[in-house]
Amino acid sequence: MEEVRKPSLQKESPETISSELHAKKLQLHWLLQITKAINYDFTTKQLLDVYEHVLSSQLKVEKLALFIKEQDWQCALLYGTDKTFGDIDVAGILNDLNRLRNLETERDRWVNTFETIIPVFHKDQILAYALVGGLENSVIPRRNELIPFIQTITNLIVVAIENHHIAGEKIRQAAMRRDLDLAAQMQSMLFPIALPDNNRYQLCATYLPHQEVGGDYYDFLPINEEEFIFCMADVSGKGIPAALLCSNFQANLHAHVPIIPSLVELVNVLNEKVFRNAKGEKFITFFIGRYNCRTRELQYVNAGHNPPLLLHEKVVLLLTEGSTALGMFEQLPFVHTGKVFIPENAFLHLYTDGVTDVENPAGEEFSTDRLKTFLMERIRRTDIKALHLDLINHLSSFKQQKPYTDDITLLTCWFK
Repeated sequence: MEEVRKPSLQKESPETISSELHAKKLQLHWLLQITKAINYDFTTKQLLDVYEHVLSSQLKVEKLALFIKEQDWQCALLYGTDKTFGDIDVAGILNDLNRLRNLETERDRWVNTFETIIPVFHKDQILAYALVGGLENSVIPRRNELIPFIQTITNLIVVAIENHHIAGEKIRQAAMRRDLDLAAQMQSMLFPIALPDNNRYQLCATYLPHQEVGGDYYDFLPINEEEFIFCMADVSGKGIPAALLCSNFQANLHAHVPIIPSLVELVNVLNEKVFRNAKGEKFITFFIGRYNCRTRELQYVNAGHNPPLLLHEKVVLLLTEGSTALGMFEQLPFVHTGKVFIPENAFLHLYTDGVTDVENPAGEEFSTDRLKTFLMERIRRTDIKALHLDLINHLSSFKQQKPYTDDITLLTCWFK
C-alpha cells in the first residue's frame, strides 16, 4: 500500500513575518491617526493633507488623483503626475467607471498614468474615485493588502469631507432661513396694522405670498378728516431683493405724501427714487388713489399696474389713466391723472398680476375678463373678506394642480 504523505507547510522567514507585522502596525497606526483627524473636526484641506501624507510619505504611493463629486466632478488632490485634466472630459470618463478595476486596458486614455482606480460608494451612489499608481515601492508589498487599505482610508476621508459639506449646507440653509424669516417680518411691517371700516367707507385686504418674501405692497394713509390715500404696488422679481426695494419704496411714500399734495409730482419723485435705488434693473407697477369723502371724487394715477375695477350696479370701469411703471426711466415720459366720481355703494377692487396670471392645466390665464365676470356676479356682496375668500377658492379651482407662480394681493374699497 502506498503511503499517504501530508503536504509540507512552507514556513515564512522571520524577515517576512517581521515585515508583515510592521505593515500591519503601520496600517493600524494611520487608521487611528485618520480617525483622530476626523474626530477633531479637521477642515477639508487638513483632511486632504493627512490623506496625502499617509499615501505619499508613509505608504510610498507615487501617484494619486482623487476626484470628488460635488455639483460636478472636482480633482480634490493630485500628485506624482503632470496631468492637469483641464482639457479632458473627466466627468464623462468617471461616470463610466463604477467598480474597482485594473487600468491596463485603458492605455488609450489619460488614466494610463495610473494603475488602479478605487471607487468610494455611499449606498448606491458614487462619491469619489481615487486613481493610484507607482505601487511597486510601497511599504505594504502585497497588492491584495495595499489596495483594500487605500480603499479604506479613502472611504474614511471622503465620507468625512462629504459630512463637512452636508453640515456646511445645513448651516447655510439655516442662515438663509433666518434671513428669510427676518425679511418676512420686515415685509409684514410694511402693511397697515388695520384698515378702516366706518360709515363712509370700508377697506379690506388679502395677501398670499408665493414665497416667504415678495414684492407686493398695499397701504392706506389718511390725509385729513375728508381725504385719504390708498395704493398698491408690485415690484418686479421675487425674494429678498424685491422685498428690500419694496421696503425702501414704502419709506419714500410715507415721507413724501404729507408734503406733496399733487399726485403727479408725488409719482415723479417716487420714480426718481426707484430708478436711483434699483439702478434701472427693477421696476415697480403702482396705483395710487386720493379720495375726497365730501365731493366723492377719486383722483388716481396708474403707473403700469393692473387696472383696478370700479363696480357700481351693472357698470364696470377700468382705471387706466397714469404713466409707465416706476423705475424704468430716469424721468417718466408722461404722467396723467385720472378723475372719477364715485357713486354710493360702489366697490373698487385692486389686485396684483398674481391673480390674473394664474394658469389652468390648459395654459389659459385667469385674466382680467374672468376676474370682471367673477366680481359682477357678486356685485352686491358687502362682506368683502368673504368675497376675497371666494375669489381665492375660485382661483384654486381654476388652476387645479398647477402651482401659483406669484404673490396674490387684493385690496377692496367699499364706498358706502
